[in-house]
Amino acid sequence: MHLLHIEVIASEQSNICLYCEHVMIRQKQVYRIPLPRNAMTKDHIEPRVYGGPTTRGNLIAACSQCNGLRGEMDARAFSNLMRKWFKNDPTLRARWHLISREELGQLKAKSILVHERQLRGLAKKWIEYGFRHIDFSFRERRRLQRA
Repeated sequence: MHLLHIEVIASEQSNICLYCEHVMIRQKQVYRIPLPRNAMTKDHIEPRVYGGPTTRGNLIAACSQCNGLRGEMDARAFSNLMRKWFKNDPTLRARWHLISREELGQLKAKSILVHERQLRGLAKKWIEYGFRHIDFSFRERRRLQRA
């Protein structure tokens, strides 16, 4: 059996979603029919959009709802966000796969805001890293202006 097969990955996690901690079901994808919210899907820890490889070390099993809600967000940040949501609303965990589309849309909007804040923080860190060797003191700026 291929090591990247979703059932192998899910069985290593006891068929439990890594984010919401609910039992996932096996569901084959059918063209133009959406997966049930608790269907098992592969999720990349480091998203493919940021260069994450499709290797066994970068894959986990997540329910389709959590996988879709996470999007490009960092896996650890999304897991923390889920725990925060479940703590703030004790009924949310029990009704997770049954919430309305409106509530799911509100949660998606909140997760996008968290992701954007996270990206801004990373960008600031990358900029500081890139310019760490440059002296931006007044004297250095004047020297650069004269040159």
